[in-house]
Amino acid sequence: MDGILLLLKETRYGQIVLVAQDRRLIQVERREKIRVKEGQLARIACRISEQAFPELAERIRASFRKLDYGQLVLVVKDGDVVQMERTVKERFTGLNGEGI
Repeated sequence: MDGILLLLKETRYGQIVLVAQDRRLIQVERREKIRVKEGQLARIACRISEQAFPELAERIRASFRKLDYGQLVLVVKDGDVVQMERTVKERFTGLNGEGI
């Protein structure tokens, strides 16, 4: 979880994507957008307070725990986590000996 929180601290605009398979975290993707203001790249530090991180970490854990297969996307705008999106995938087995 510390690595995920570090990525959130370093992201001003973008997404952190956590990929689950068999209820395990197997991949983390970071999609960052860097804004250009007046011809300069705008890189400003995270706006999330240190006091907010424990609650945010617990919300991420709780949401991720519910995933067998799928993704949890943390959307960051202007240095704040503004939403979490969950994509749930279901695996089917036993149909002609294979999944769909």
